[in-house]
Amino acid sequence: ILEADDDEELLEKVKKDRKKRLEKQGVISSSGKEKGYLQDLVYKLSQIGQAIDKNDLSAASLVLGGSTDTEWVKNASVAFNKLSSSPEEKTQVETFNSSIASLVSSVTKNDVESTKVAFVESATALEKWTKLDRAHWTT
Repeated sequence: ILEADDDEELLEKVKKDRKKRLEKQGVISSSGKEKGYLQDLVYKLSQIGQAIDKNDLSAASLVLGGSTDTEWVKNASVAFNKLSSSPEEKTQVETFNSSIASLVSSVTKNDVESTKVAFVESATALEKWTKLDRAHWTT
């Protein structure tokens, strides 16, 4: 039986895993601003959802700002890009970005049904993204 220190392959794997973990911790600890952007995103989506629930697309439009170039959408994109590394995370970010664009378009067209669909797609993509390996956020 080999001692753990004698197993070179195991030692290399442990070193790589530790390095990865430390790199990820560095990203997470430096991501306070991005966490704030995502909290703002959740708040804005909550406001939009409440407006849509009341069929008040003008209120939803005020929060959305009429385009995907609004500050909070751009900030959310910055946060997503910084905090997403896996292909699964990036796929959810693409889905979210696409659905936000659809949401803006639907609200602009005053299309209540399409707005509801786009909102659900946006919220679902955000939810799926948050469930992908986010346990380390509590540190």
